[in-house]
Amino acid sequence: MIRWVAISLLLIPSYGYAGDLNAELARIMRGRSGTAIVVDVGSGHLLAAYHPDVAARRLARPGSAFKPFTLLALLQSGKLSPTESLVCRRTLHVGKHDLSCSHPQTGPLQAASALAYSCNDFFATFGLRLSAAELQAAFENAGFASPSRFLPEEAVGFIHPARTDEERQLQAVGEGDMRITPLEMLAAYRWLALRRIASHEKSADKTVFAGLEQATTYGMARMAAIPEVKVAGKTGTPRADQGSSLSTALTSVSRSANRMALAPAVSAIPLRI
Repeated sequence: MIRWVAISLLLIPSYGYAGDLNAELARIMRGRSGTAIVVDVGSGHLLAAYHPDVAARRLARPGSAFKPFTLLALLQSGKLSPTESLVCRRTLHVGKHDLSCSHPQTGPLQAASALAYSCNDFFATFGLRLSAAELQAAFENAGFASPSRFLPEEAVGFIHPARTDEERQLQAVGEGDMRITPLEMLAAYRWLALRRIASHEKSADKTVFAGLEQATTYGMARMAAIPEVKVAGKTGTPRADQGSSLSTALTSVSRSANRMALAPAVSAIPLRI
């Protein structure tokens, strides 16, 4: 069984950065298996990298880190309102997949709180409202089927159209017949961050980011909280084809002076299979 952890930081130096980013990444990743990439949010310029070949070429399921994009598709299509609620049933099996929830027992969950708690029951239930074509569009619109252009010679992710209700549920929680690279995950969360600071931010974007911010306040990404910095984050644990894995996706945004001060976006891929 393979277990892996990696950290990729998405950073814009509004306040500057003292020191060597590559050396800092090497320090952070010491003793860990994985990859880390630092890019400037605004320009997309790569600032530092640790095992960039892994980030560019290794494909894996996105896991729960895909849920913000499922939620955005549901809200944009009008197939889910921000206030529609569901009480998590905790135990969830989709075909042969055990997707039982690990978040604390709570009352009714709405869009933002369901994302904060990464509730599989919520996303598998309401994800059925999206057609196979809509799930594929959510995947592609976020850039998961396109090169990130952070590095040359990248692999490109894919999603196969869901043919059954079970397959649509699996895709809605990031566990279906879909694969992405860490660079594509980084690019997708950069895309979300840019939408967050855009002057034309839509209601759907606000709800998604509310969920990501609440995730670091009380939800499943609360260990990523940074004192006095508003952090929006998402964790994910995709099931690799060979063994298990841990992937985390984070992005933090400061809206002060309409500038993004710090935006970590994290994804992970094993070095060995």
